[in-house]
Amino acid sequence: MSTIAAISTPQAVGGIAMIRISGEDALAVADRVFVAVNHVKVTEMRGYSCSYGYIEHENVRVDDVVLTVFRAPHSYTGEDTVEITCHGGIYLTNEILHLVLLNGAAPAEPGEFTKRSFLNGKMSLSQAEAVMDVIEADGKAALNHANMVKDGRLSRQMREVTDSIIEILSALAYWMDDAEEFPPELDPVRLSAQILGISDRLSDMEAHYQDGKILKNGIRTVLLGRPNAGKSSVMNWLCGENRSIVTSIPGTTRDVVTESVKIGPYILVLSDTAGIRETENEIESIGIEQAMRVLDTADLILYVVDSSIGITAEDEKVLSACKNRHVLLLWNKIDLDGQISPDDRYPVVQCAAIQENSSVKMLDALKIMFPAANCNQPSIINERQFRLLHQANLHLADAIFLLDYGGELDMLVGELDQAARNLSEIDGTDVSQETIDGVFSRFCVGK
Repeated sequence: MSTIAAISTPQAVGGIAMIRISGEDALAVADRVFVAVNHVKVTEMRGYSCSYGYIEHENVRVDDVVLTVFRAPHSYTGEDTVEITCHGGIYLTNEILHLVLLNGAAPAEPGEFTKRSFLNGKMSLSQAEAVMDVIEADGKAALNHANMVKDGRLSRQMREVTDSIIEILSALAYWMDDAEEFPPELDPVRLSAQILGISDRLSDMEAHYQDGKILKNGIRTVLLGRPNAGKSSVMNWLCGENRSIVTSIPGTTRDVVTESVKIGPYILVLSDTAGIRETENEIESIGIEQAMRVLDTADLILYVVDSSIGITAEDEKVLSACKNRHVLLLWNKIDLDGQISPDDRYPVVQCAAIQENSSVKMLDALKIMFPAANCNQPSIINERQFRLLHQANLHLADAIFLLDYGGELDMLVGELDQAARNLSEIDGTDVSQETIDGVFSRFCVGK
């Protein structure tokens, strides 16, 4: 593979920036632009060592830098790698990269450093995908989960399941080679139970896919409630700023206002909506329609109720549309007189959102509704992995069907083999070049 180079830090002014070079000629390319204060050539440096010196071009000093050498295979990419840490000017950083490219390196494609790490056996494909999730994590829970996958815990789970299927395939192959001897592990009842156990494990992973998406992308949260129940005050309280207009006039919010807020380890992608009520106001009606459409994609409904009024018939109508979703009642305005006791059919948080120092037990409620944030088990993290896992489970279901309805044992081989291939593709041990290119195309240049 060619020697590649790219800027691996953001294209913005900062204290320092870093240019990464990787490939067979990485050390030689660096030698052509770098002059060490101690006069030791880059090609003579040990791995995991640094040198202070200067980037020079035609005997003109460009910048003083620190250069670090990683020798193959003990580097991120598995190849000889050089990292040049320079001052963080945009022009300066691009000028050093330009000199590196003039001296023999090729521009790196998006994600090419991590792609080479995968191709050189330094990480699995699911670990490589988790690298971007670590970079993009915007909360503690998302970061912990991404690091679990990047450290290989999901890969180990996939291997365990795949190995279980391969053990069955091996027993079937042994039996087909010597049909007179029937292995006891191929007893149909025993075999059906074994495959069902594997399928149950995959089904559990499928069920937790939504948890993984929530950790990665945040909890899609919708604020609902009747006009003047205090939704906008709740929105502003959660955001810590006046994000929505707050007045005593019912129907003030006529559009969907969206904001991301952090509560403990959770990120709520929070949408404040128009108050739900019967209205002849055309503009307000459009806002209400938008609110109901947002509801269709929500993971969590924060339903705001005026504690002095309680749940009305209109509230009941909207809450009935929230079935099969997490609903948390925010029993608002508890600082006012004439409160009604909270409805105990739903989890409830009592609050007075209009007060600047209002204290609510949102975090405790979220921990109960979304326990995955405190889970120590990784889950699949994207649609590609989910599709492959689901396809593998369908093949296992077909194998169980064949067994339960008296199918010949040799008919199982195709279904089990395909299930194993699907699972292997998650980690990239049996994957097409098109899939590899698709995975790394979403990476940034320099990673």
